[in-house]
Amino acid sequence: MSFYSEIADYYDLIFPPNKRHVGFIKACVEPPYLGKKILDVGSGTGGLAISMAEAGFAVEGIDYDTDMLVRAKLKVKTGSPIIFTQMDMREISSRFDQSAFDAVLSFGNTLVHLLNLGEIAKFCRNVRTVLRDDGVFLLQILNYDHILDNDVRELPLIENDAIKFDRYNKYDTTTKLIAFKTVLTVKKTGVGIINEIPLYPVRKRELEDALKTAGFTDISCYGDFNRGELKPDSLPLVVEAW
Repeated sequence: MSFYSEIADYYDLIFPPNKRHVGFIKACVEPPYLGKKILDVGSGTGGLAISMAEAGFAVEGIDYDTDMLVRAKLKVKTGSPIIFTQMDMREISSRFDQSAFDAVLSFGNTLVHLLNLGEIAKFCRNVRTVLRDDGVFLLQILNYDHILDNDVRELPLIENDAIKFDRYNKYDTTTKLIAFKTVLTVKKTGVGIINEIPLYPVRKRELEDALKTAGFTDISCYGDFNRGELKPDSLPLVVEAW
């Protein structure tokens, strides 16, 4: 089973739908929303995509993990303007028409599953291809400048009545990758699920350069989904690219 298949049953308990995500998107995309097309890259169990469909958007959600998608599809109401598809994020420009979307979303640190800067740059170009000329790319990863410069090895604990989710980073100076390790504890059963996956810790300057090269001309970086200032110790890096 893959990293995400292992935690698919508990994903909504770890990462419940976040109203700030929806508010950020609606603040960036001009109304009316009805019929405007959004591509959600790394849609997981579908919480964000479904929230955007409920706001009137026509949403395509893609994820590589089939177990996540099974759970997402079970949530979709009959007649909802949303489609979930299993897809590698690197395939979007070959699977979707040019200028197909008003906005492309990639939240939840999805981008850094691409394991080198070349793949990230190519993905940014592919996003630009499937976006309309007045479209926006909304992106959220971790602030890897902070993580690398300060040797941050443990991310904030996620805990509620049902689960505890520990997250650890270990940077390899040879491969230039982070070994991202998680320990999910299910409180009702005491079961512990341990996983590890490599991530590419792209720095802000590298990401901005990739976006500019891809054709994005107006790029803003924030420290949260309220468009707060990106500070040296901000943990999220939220990007709005036109």
